[in-house]
Amino acid sequence: MPMIQIEQDSPELIAQVRSHIVEMVERTRKHPSIAMIAEEFVAGYMTSLLEHHLLSGEQWKQLSAEMRAAAHTARTV
Repeated sequence: MPMIQIEQDSPELIAQVRSHIVEMVERTRKHPSIAMIAEEFVAGYMTSLLEHHLLSGEQWKQLSAEMRAAAHTARTV
């Protein structure tokens, strides 16, 4: 079976995750009742990327912290 080479922590992927975080904040501000669902969606997406070795553990921790901070900001504004 041929090997597929993947790039872990690619800048494009990190930008895509951050875009999902921004979308989560925008949706949460418009519809506060979906905050938990929106956060779980982004967290699940990031965990899937980690499990498939597209994100390193350190990058996952960094993005998770960014997501939690953004979610907190969305709930308090």
